[in-house]
Amino acid sequence: MDAIAVNKRTKCTTFSSERGAKEYFFVFETEEKGTFASCLKELLNDVEQTFKQFELNRDTVVFSRFYLSDIANQKDELVDSDVYEICSNSSHSIIEQAPLCAGTMSLLVYHVVGDGIERESLSMGDDKWRNALKIKGKHYTQYWTGNFTGGGVFDSYKQTDEIFKSYNHFISENGMTLFDNCVRTWIYVRDIDNHYAGMVDSRREYFKKYGLTEDTHYIASTGIEARLRDVDSLVSMDALAVDGIVPEQVVQMEALEYLNPTHEYGVTFERGTKIAYGDRDHFYISGTASIDKVGDVLHLGDVEKQAERTLVNIKALLDPHGAELHDMAYLIVYLRNLTVKDRVVELLRREVGYDIPLIVVRGAVCRPTWLIEIEGVGVKANTSDFPPFL
Repeated sequence: MDAIAVNKRTKCTTFSSERGAKEYFFVFETEEKGTFASCLKELLNDVEQTFKQFELNRDTVVFSRFYLSDIANQKDELVDSDVYEICSNSSHSIIEQAPLCAGTMSLLVYHVVGDGIERESLSMGDDKWRNALKIKGKHYTQYWTGNFTGGGVFDSYKQTDEIFKSYNHFISENGMTLFDNCVRTWIYVRDIDNHYAGMVDSRREYFKKYGLTEDTHYIASTGIEARLRDVDSLVSMDALAVDGIVPEQVVQMEALEYLNPTHEYGVTFERGTKIAYGDRDHFYISGTASIDKVGDVLHLGDVEKQAERTLVNIKALLDPHGAELHDMAYLIVYLRNLTVKDRVVELLRREVGYDIPLIVVRGAVCRPTWLIEIEGVGVKANTSDFPPFL
């Protein structure tokens, strides 16, 4: 994994091998001043210059996520912008989680480049907000989906059920199952202190119908607060499913001396999932917080100590697989309290490295006593008998 500081607002990690596709992970930030329109112009310039530098283009983008500071007032202007036009060629997501180390927005962009890769945007019918991208390689096909956002009935349980039904229908139509092929979800909940329980209950019951239980496996996930497209949208989900993998390639990551299984406190997701390819491992680290092996919150009221423990937990998840923090392609950090961000960022930079892409946003965690949550994606070279990526 190579980490590159492209400029003061843009950081990148890349991974390549002789046998598989090349991956790029970018985080673009904007200056902490100016109007939203000026930030869009600045972001467009950085995206175009960076893509040119790395010989990338809109046809190599796979997934993008915009982190806005005020979705109600910014989403329409964003959707009409040139930078959105570039990223909308991929699967993409738009949420409000105010950036804490940037201006009015941040942008995460993932590219894949390789011989023979085919791309296809898949229709979501009349819903123009939801979107999907299929990228087919020699050995595997990835299906990225974004903005599966609820609405209508003001009930997080019912919105979650509808989202999973729609998503399950989508992957079934493409010859996959929730059990075998979905490897990562990102779930956003409006007003998490009031609406998280409904999402959790609905997901648990839906998973049980399809064999996802504590005796089998769950899916790596993040469940975090965000404001969404409309005021009645309580839940939204982005997801990744992979066709062509076999069960032996999918390893559920755990560190039982540090973190207990999530089902012990009523939620249904894996701490992390490793996908083993013939030339690399992908690590999908779920939203991780300051928790111990019996499920108790550690270091109440001390965000720096919680950040330290969260990194200890992530290290413990990576360690059995021969990976370390510097193998992370990027990290996303969610904070309840924006006034502590400088201390937390400095701590993370010392521990993870100053060039690893880092997005820091305001996002409440599911327990009010958790002051910080961290998630991310990692890539590490490996060899196995499985076909390489992609």
